[in-house]
Amino acid sequence: MANCKTLYREVAGWIRLRLRAKQLLLWKKQKRLIRRLRQVGVGGELQTMRMSAWCTSRSSYASLAISNGYLAELGLFDLTALETGVLPEVT
Repeated sequence: MANCKTLYREVAGWIRLRLRAKQLLLWKKQKRLIRRLRQVGVGGELQTMRMSAWCTSRSSYASLAISNGYLAELGLFDLTALETGVLPEVT
């Protein structure tokens, strides 16, 4: 139980990546991603990417468009906030 902090961090990261990948897949077109990036303040020329690729969810554009804070606002529970350690004995 005491070494679960790393495991929780890895699982939480994987869940966030899957949520980003799913949202990119739902947006379908890059215009929607670009619109969201403009809303959060990203300017300039943007590279093109495949919206249906799993690896695209690891891109900096996906992280900016769907940030960890945004996911927390939507109600995603942060697993790293859990207390880990030895549980007290119940007598």
